Amino acid sequence: MGLFSKNGSKNYFSSATIITRGTYSKGGFIGDDSIHIDGTVYGDVKVNNVVIIGESGKVTGNIQAKQVISTGLCQGNILCDTLELLESSQTSSNVKANKILLKGQLKGTITCGGLFVNKNAWVQADIQAKNVVAGGKVMGNIVCKQIKIGNTGVLKGKIFADRIINEGGHVEGFIGKYSELVKNNPQLRHYAHIFNSPDDQLLLGYDDYYVNVREEIEKSGQTDDEGCIEADFYIEG
Repeated sequence: MGLFSKNGSKNYFSSATIITRGTYSKGGFIGDDSIHIDGTVYGDVKVNNVVIIGESGKVTGNIQAKQVISTGLCQGNILCDTLELLESSQTSSNVKANKILLKGQLKGTITCGGLFVNKNAWVQADIQAKNVVAGGKVMGNIVCKQIKIGNTGVLKGKIFADRIINEGGHVEGFIGKYSELVKNNPQLRHYAHIFNSPDDQLLLGYDDYYVNVREEIEKSGQTDDEGCIEADFYIEG
């Protein structure tokens, strides 16, 4: 059954919101607070707090938030300060964040300050980061200042790093120096500040992932909060 059926694609909220299991939302979400998704959302999610995707949760759309924690499915770009993709998570995304913890599966691209890949994680991505700790399986090209490969780590691809610490992991592919790659590759010069900046300097500032709720509402063509409760919800069964 349809709970809401107004024209448009944005659902505005100013307090914590829960999308329960068995609920389907067609349309984006914009808000100042957190959102917990155990159902299915088709559309972009932009909040100034935390996005939590439960094991039964699924988001098909871009996510912009201060923090994202997922044990579910995500298909779309992710922009945030900190990202935690936990054990049962499956993610197909282009990710940009300051800090990333990966325990699940990710396929896409990663740009971040610090990346930790747990021993049970599976990653197929091109990675650009300051520091990488690889304890799981990583397939793709890695460009970083430093990488530490744990004894459970398996890396397949090209690695460009100025410092490599291998604690017993398995590496297949080419190894080169990151600074030479950045200097000679015009496409990577944009990211030179990632590698050359101090370790305690954040890749993203607050303004990068902050959501201007009023501006987003105006973009959607709405002028009041009431008119922004527009997503179509459906209950399974």
